[in-house]
Amino acid sequence: MKSIKKKINELRKKLLKYDFFYHTLNQSLISDAEYDYLLNQLYNLELHNKELITLDSPTQKVGSYIINNFKKVVHFSPMLSLENTFDLNGYLSFEKRIKNVEDFGKPALFCCELKMDGVALSIIYEKGVLVRASTRGDGYIGENVTSNAKMIKSIPIRLNSYNIPSRLEIRGEVIMLKSDFITLNNQLALDNKKIFSNPRNAASGSLRQINPDITEKRKLIFFCYGCNFFKTTEEISSHYERLKQCKKWGFLVQKNILLCIQHIEVYNFYKKFEKNRFFLNFHIDGIVIKADSILLQKKLGNNNTSPKWAIAFKFPDKEKITKLIDVKFQVGRTGVITPVGYFEPVKISGVIIRKASLYNKNEIQRLNIHINDMIIIRRAGDVIPKITNVIKNKRLSNIKKIFFPVLCPSCNSLLIKNEDESIIRCHAGFICYAQKKRIIHHFFSKSALNVIGLGPSIINQLIKHNIIDNVMSVFYLTPEKLKKIEYIQEKKSIKIINAILKSKKTTFSRFIYALSIPYVGKTISEKIASYFITVKQLLDTNILELYSISGIGHTISNSIFNYISLDSNRNVIIELTKNIGISWDESDKRNDVLKKTFFFNKKIVLTGKFKSYSRREIKEILIKLGAKILNNISQNTDFLIYGKKVGSKYFNASKLKIKLISEKEFLFLI
Repeated sequence: MKSIKKKINELRKKLLKYDFFYHTLNQSLISDAEYDYLLNQLYNLELHNKELITLDSPTQKVGSYIINNFKKVVHFSPMLSLENTFDLNGYLSFEKRIKNVEDFGKPALFCCELKMDGVALSIIYEKGVLVRASTRGDGYIGENVTSNAKMIKSIPIRLNSYNIPSRLEIRGEVIMLKSDFITLNNQLALDNKKIFSNPRNAASGSLRQINPDITEKRKLIFFCYGCNFFKTTEEISSHYERLKQCKKWGFLVQKNILLCIQHIEVYNFYKKFEKNRFFLNFHIDGIVIKADSILLQKKLGNNNTSPKWAIAFKFPDKEKITKLIDVKFQVGRTGVITPVGYFEPVKISGVIIRKASLYNKNEIQRLNIHINDMIIIRRAGDVIPKITNVIKNKRLSNIKKIFFPVLCPSCNSLLIKNEDESIIRCHAGFICYAQKKRIIHHFFSKSALNVIGLGPSIINQLIKHNIIDNVMSVFYLTPEKLKKIEYIQEKKSIKIINAILKSKKTTFSRFIYALSIPYVGKTISEKIASYFITVKQLLDTNILELYSISGIGHTISNSIFNYISLDSNRNVIIELTKNIGISWDESDKRNDVLKKTFFFNKKIVLTGKFKSYSRREIKEILIKLGAKILNNISQNTDFLIYGKKVGSKYFNASKLKIKLISEKEFLFLI
């Protein structure tokens, strides 16, 4: 019993964590199939050990946690989740339950709809006018997002047509089209902002914006999937007919809806969209089947978490079994050694897959994987292939253990394991042929110095013919040297040379990003460039100052400091900026403007809760004004900006007689 209780507690802990990240933070830590698998495990364990069921179990919860940015709203009737099935047998059991209850003297009809992957929304209309919109929340209490919902063009503020009840609830899904999702992420990337992981998270994040104007710009779409009548002169007793009425009132309703009697019709509908879902401009993760009769729905009722009259027939993650043939070790741009498994080709979702990353040494040990093992391959999210498991009961006698290399597979340098990072790295840098190629590729890539025409294939040939040996040597290329490469003629060589010369004028953040410092991507590069402004300030920094920069933790600050501490790296930076002439003009202009601001070059700490801006927004404002944001109070701190409910930082600052600035004063100063 102790082991079962321990297993149940472990599953609950994992699922509650995944719930919080998915519903509240809009982050998917695992695939839907993996989540459903864990949830079904918990259901089954609790089913056979009912004395261990608790009210806080994920099996007893619906929807998400409530965040504090929006007022709470109590739903008129619970917004429940749907029961899931992944196979025909599961659906047949559901259908059997429905038909056993049916006693109205006619066969049960089933309404099939596409299961859109978005955010559930309840909208209340009084006398045809929108008065409230709320998210599902925990199923009983949601978030009032009325102002934001009014910004969605497909949600009518006033209903059209006739036969409108005095009070009406419309329920549906807020989604973002795939095409709009790609456009949004491209724009966020250009603005150096965090991108969304999928359209569902983008829709959720856009609907829950504090500023409704942002919601309006995000091109959200609302599809109605049901309604509740509080008072009406004409009762509509069919779910399908109710959807038709909603369409007359001005709501978008799915085109792909089918009324069925036989399970074969339902299954054909399911298979049709399992095959064609990738051609739709919105994400679906299955179909929903509902009893069409409203009277039957009321008779069947609900359980704690889901209606008994509906079920989601979900598409499973595609998996195939194959044989692992070999494991090769790749050397990344920053020297990280990544094992890649090669297996007998399998076809998943119309794509032939031959290899998948094994990530690191720990993953090989966790899977206990050997060459010649039978393995399970999954295309996570129908995109990334992943080795998820080893079928140990099919293990043969000819298996071979996988040994992680001691020496770099490219340059034979001794590999070093960083215990904190759980990775093994080659520190040879330009001496390592594999790293050299990737470092040069990255330095001149679109997000770094952006040399148009100098792609990986040309760089590889230049290295192969010993024309270039490092980043600096690229700047000494001539048209004659370039013409030694196949397919490069006079005109193209001149274009590349001009692009190289043009790239010398860049920005400090792009230059930092181009250096290939481990863990330093675009966002961290922006933070470093905003904090230090000049190369000299960066090279003269120390580990404590790096750690004090907002958003830079121990691992990143150690990585940056280790990089700039090596004479070879410092010499490269000096060579590029002094001798080759890579420069940026934003520093001088910025200093002239920023020196006029109150916060320029000041070390600032924030504490408390702010009303006008979030803490993140205040940090961004201060950084743009040339301030340096610190995490902790010290004698070197210039100002403490405080809001309500201050903590120990306020009292420490008072003791050290550091200038205290209230939120009201801060707003005046900016």
